[in-house]
Amino acid sequence: MKIIVIVICCLSVSSLCCNKYNRIFFEQNHLAALILARGGSKGIPLKNLSHINGQSLLNISLQVIFGTSGFTSVWVSTDNELIFNETERISNKINIHWRSEETATDHATSLSATREFLLLHPEIDKIILIQVTSPFINEKYLQHAVNEMQHYECVFSVTRSFKLRWNKTGKGILPINFDPKRRPRRQDWDGELIENGMFYGAKREMIMNGYFQTDKLCRNWNALPTL
Repeated sequence: MKIIVIVICCLSVSSLCCNKYNRIFFEQNHLAALILARGGSKGIPLKNLSHINGQSLLNISLQVIFGTSGFTSVWVSTDNELIFNETERISNKINIHWRSEETATDHATSLSATREFLLLHPEIDKIILIQVTSPFINEKYLQHAVNEMQHYECVFSVTRSFKLRWNKTGKGILPINFDPKRRPRRQDWDGELIENGMFYGAKREMIMNGYFQTDKLCRNWNALPTL
């Protein structure tokens, strides 16, 4: 099984489906861009519609998707009328998936929502899940992910970190990723790869089996600059 990790430079009723305009995408290697945008966030109500520089987070992500080539279809999965209206305002090229109550709760996972979506769309072979709450995503990063999904079962974004980490235990504060007697200089070690949550890509079979990634050894891809 081949997996790729994309290293990115970051500043630090039942469920119903609406395939608008009856567009049907039965193509080999159908790659869908999927945004999960429920309306029930408790921390920041309707956070997916929050604005940065005059644009909603949802709009920012969708414009990046439209600037990326290789997607067969673009979907927003939501349970909220206001998010639906914003999607309609942005473009008529976006398909809407109406999420069930079960996958729109505070306790539902992204994996459960994505699996529900795939169950209702057997034509889709691969998905890249784009996180609206990562507003610094850009077309360069996402295009790399789309390109690499042609060759790998799984793609996800990470940031290289050079932070020295500690953990509080019953024995006191202990170092996690370094030896205090030989503190590494930044230029002397490769650091660690930390998921930044911008996007997760995987084949249908992997998601339906219950995961976006595997515990197999990942191939590290360093074409993009890192901090």
